[in-house]
Amino acid sequence: MRILRRQKSTFVLSIVLSLLGVAALLFTFWKIWPHISSVKDLLSTFMTLLWSEKFDLIPNFEFQLIYLIALGVVLLISGVTLYVLSVRWFYLPGTVVRYRCPFCHNDWRSTGDKALVLCPHCRQLVHPTLVEKR
Repeated sequence: MRILRRQKSTFVLSIVLSLLGVAALLFTFWKIWPHISSVKDLLSTFMTLLWSEKFDLIPNFEFQLIYLIALGVVLLISGVTLYVLSVRWFYLPGTVVRYRCPFCHNDWRSTGDKALVLCPHCRQLVHPTLVEKR
């Protein structure tokens, strides 16, 4: 049985960073879209606008849109990386069961229900009988 466990603080931080990165990218495309919606050469106009278009995030400080694209990509990659690192799969063993070999009559413990197994004592492929379950 597999159980998915997440480290909650890292999971929340990864979601926040990813959302900030997506918001930065969407803001950039929203800011550029009126200029490139009617242009034939889309890629060169887009790249020109990224380097020439400026916006004020804080009064008296102008930033180019390329910086916002770089920030968005870095935040998105950081968020996805933190999400991957916050998720862990744990494998839980099944119930411990005691089996008996029908040939050598020796007992052994194993996890889960087994239909056809190799007896660890006589090395024969057997259908073991269930002795006790814990």
